[in-house]
Amino acid sequence: MKTTVNTTNAVSSKNAVNTAVVLNDNAVSTVGTYANAVNLLAGLEARRITWEQGAHRTSNSELYAVLAECLSYCGELVLEQAKERSAALERFYKERCYAYKKESPLVTRVVRAVFGNIDRRRISTYSLVLRQAQKAKVQFADLAQWIDDNGGVQEIRLSRSATFVSPKQKAEIAKSIVDSKSFLGLAKSELLSHIADADFLGDACVLLAEQQADGSFGIRAVLRNEGLVNAAYVALYSRQQGVLASLKAEVKAANDADGTVVTETKAA
Repeated sequence: MKTTVNTTNAVSSKNAVNTAVVLNDNAVSTVGTYANAVNLLAGLEARRITWEQGAHRTSNSELYAVLAECLSYCGELVLEQAKERSAALERFYKERCYAYKKESPLVTRVVRAVFGNIDRRRISTYSLVLRQAQKAKVQFADLAQWIDDNGGVQEIRLSRSATFVSPKQKAEIAKSIVDSKSFLGLAKSELLSHIADADFLGDACVLLAEQQADGSFGIRAVLRNEGLVNAAYVALYSRQQGVLASLKAEVKAANDADGTVVTETKAA
């Protein structure tokens, strides 16, 4: 049966998501075709421009409608359709000379495509809101109400998960754990003595090294860049958390084998 979509009340937070470019249960496969996926993005971009430049640029309902369509565009697809969607996104970026990062979350890539590649803070905010909505399993048709119920876009951005740990915090945690332990070993040579600088005494650095057949490490360079050092600490934090998770899994498995029931308290 053919369904007629009414777009008369497009600025309404309840009706705005019922436009032709919104995916629903019957049309979710539409995004899976390359041409349609590109057209959907172009349509969303056009609606965003209309919202920004038109009389409704201060209307939250129209903004929420566009965000709802972005959320819908990121819905689950079968593998082949997902590939078509990714190809459409990449083409869309290239046509607008945006830098395409495949490693970015799908939501972030879609939001950047729709809202442009200028205001990074706005892209980050909208992406965070939609990712939070995905975690809460919010349907695109309910997104506007969900945003209102949670105090608006900015309130959702500020109230991210209590378990969130920033990269800076991760680096600090990893550093504190490393500082509490003994050195794995000491490296010393005549060439290294020339690189050593008293001004950096006690400061962390990154050693670029190659493992040798005898178990030793050949140091190629000493890197003191702060960003690089912090990145190393962040990577170490992830490894530390992985080790902790493995240990907890082993303890749980051992307890389960003994018939002991282990209950875990979830973080609020």
